[in-house]
Amino acid sequence: MTKILCVDDDAEGMASRKEVLESEGHEVWQALSAREALRVMQSEEIDLAIVDYYLADTNGLALAVDMKGLKPNLAIIMLSGFGQLPGEGVGIANSWILKGSGAQQLLHAVKKIMAEKNRQRTITET
Repeated sequence: MTKILCVDDDAEGMASRKEVLESEGHEVWQALSAREALRVMQSEEIDLAIVDYYLADTNGLALAVDMKGLKPNLAIIMLSGFGQLPGEGVGIANSWILKGSGAQQLLHAVKKIMAEKNRQRTITET
């Protein structure tokens, strides 16, 4: 089971993503702000964060940097709702997804990223 933190100031969109992810067996936390997200990161063993690029209290990339400071191996999917994906910060996020792309694209990205993390963990352990 993957432990996922969804960070978005759009509560409705975040609730929809949570429902989709939980239906696939993932454990999901939600945060409406960067401050709340960092509190969750300090108290839970999160495997993957899904972060909105445009948050009310900070830029999603700045939050991603702070999150990686707490957990360097954290996988991050960055969301953008502005019809195009920003060119900056490509190396911080494992994947970029346009908001509204649909549940299947999100699930595919989660599956792909977690498979790669598991593969790397196996290589490291051998």
